[in-house]
Amino acid sequence: MRILLTLVLLSLMLYGCTESSNPVNPLQSNLPMWPMPGFNARNTSSPYAPDAVMNPIINGALSWSYTFPAGSVSDGSTFCVDSRGYIYYLHQLYPLGALYKLSPDGNVIWKKDSLIHWNYAAISLSTNESRIYFTADKPGYSRRLYCLDSAGNFVWNVDSALVIKPAVGKDGTLYMFRLNGLSAINSDGQIKWTNSTIMESPSENTYLALDHSDNIYAFSYPLTLYKVNKSGSVLWQITLPRIARGLVIDGFGNAYFTGYDDYTMYCINQAGQVKWTRPNMNNYSSPVITSNNRIVVSSQAYIISYDTSGTEQWRCQAFTNLLGAEGLLLDGANNSYYIGDGSGGIIAGSVSSTGVKRWEVNTNLFSSLPPPVLLPQGKLLIAPKRASKIQSIN
Repeated sequence: MRILLTLVLLSLMLYGCTESSNPVNPLQSNLPMWPMPGFNARNTSSPYAPDAVMNPIINGALSWSYTFPAGSVSDGSTFCVDSRGYIYYLHQLYPLGALYKLSPDGNVIWKKDSLIHWNYAAISLSTNESRIYFTADKPGYSRRLYCLDSAGNFVWNVDSALVIKPAVGKDGTLYMFRLNGLSAINSDGQIKWTNSTIMESPSENTYLALDHSDNIYAFSYPLTLYKVNKSGSVLWQITLPRIARGLVIDGFGNAYFTGYDDYTMYCINQAGQVKWTRPNMNNYSSPVITSNNRIVVSSQAYIISYDTSGTEQWRCQAFTNLLGAEGLLLDGANNSYYIGDGSGGIIAGSVSSTGVKRWEVNTNLFSSLPPPVLLPQGKLLIAPKRASKIQSIN
């Protein structure tokens, strides 16, 4: 009897373990792909770069600044920041610009001279942040994609590069436009493939986007949006009514972008079909997506949040006495940051994740607006289009 009871108890224990363990299927990640806090805010162009907590900017007060050498300066350079807060910036002093690496508190770590591009210079980082990628002109050479290491040493270059910020995939492959079409470049600088049917967008500062499967979303000449797999094959294409820019992807595979000429935000599903649109967008500001899949946009005088169905969640006036915000960014708490160009200078502002105005400050910088960038240390960096200096806000 004792043996039988033992067997019954053992059977119940085994049965109980089997039933009670009830393995839960792994949760599907519904985090947005590009941008999201920690990715777009640092402008790395690599969704797989080391994560960094993007601390909120509390005070909205001017902090350190760095002044560049005086001279004739060309248009439009953007920041790139690594997970420790080190800053990369291509200063467009003509004819001999320079790539800078600065510390989080604004001290120059190194400077590489004789590199310039006239418009929309942009820098990307490798997944482990040991490599820097950017397109530039160098005296005596045609335009190239350059790879430097994080110490400032040249590693390799690729000819015939066009001015676009390379997108970096899971395996380190770079996706970008060259003269002969959309190209994939291995991390050692070797061309992996080129699709010559997909040519550069008519708007140079329209960046590529990647989804969770490393499919590439690319605006192409003249008015086409392509979805291309990581082998270079076209999955679908749609014709757009206007030039567009700023494509971002939510956690459910929907893509959002703003029409540059029609001031409309489009939501496109995974099959390339238009789900919904919203009018009156500011055409110099791309949508951003919070960690809980809310789409935040700049629309006329307001910052507005929508859910993925296009239902408005909140709106907040961006500035006290200024229309139109640009360069939207998100910190780790889903607070929004942006800048605006007023007669008294460039103004920076912030709205909370619930649509409450947090602060605004005049930077005392003048001339139009390349996008700003966030540092993990809780700082916002701004440099005007023809940059005389960098200004930080804490």
